[in-house]
Amino acid sequence: MGFNNHYEGIDEYAVQLIKYKARQLVGRVGFTESDRDDLEQELMLDLLRRLPKFNPDRAQRNTFIARVVEHKIATIIESQKAGMRDYRLCRCSLNDRFEDEEGGSIERMETIDQEEYLRRTGKLSRPADELRALTIDVHKAVEQLPPELRSLCQRLETETVTEISRDTGIPRGTIYESIKKLRAIFEDAGLRDYL
Repeated sequence: MGFNNHYEGIDEYAVQLIKYKARQLVGRVGFTESDRDDLEQELMLDLLRRLPKFNPDRAQRNTFIARVVEHKIATIIESQKAGMRDYRLCRCSLNDRFEDEEGGSIERMETIDQEEYLRRTGKLSRPADELRALTIDVHKAVEQLPPELRSLCQRLETETVTEISRDTGIPRGTIYESIKKLRAIFEDAGLRDYL
């Protein structure tokens, strides 16, 4: 494992300080040796962005460089401890392997129920079988609609009321009245919980 970041043409003090500070971060707040190159690059990039703001009337160049690097480190540590990324909350890896019931080896990731994961993260509002049943029920209800309401229902999947009104010339108020009719039809079809 080599650390190959080269900073030609950059102040030697800045390079040495950044390498030293990145080494100090390894082993703290969840950073490992494999993060060292990335930390160096992140610190250097931040310094290079801020260097044009250096004012020799306010401080020496080395003092400015040290303060910029220290502030960036504080930001990195704060980010590392923030909510969902907090390294202290991670007690295991999804790639950890352990023995399954048959005596074989399996990754932890393979034991996670994807549907449960999607539901917990808010990406899935209902169980998959309930969503399939809902899709079937909605299709049945839509097939029984009069042609003009069926067309409106299909357009509402991808368009707003304003877009439909503009495209068809039908006033928005009339479209909203038709939507009320659609709601009543869907409620009568037993789909009230989904509206």
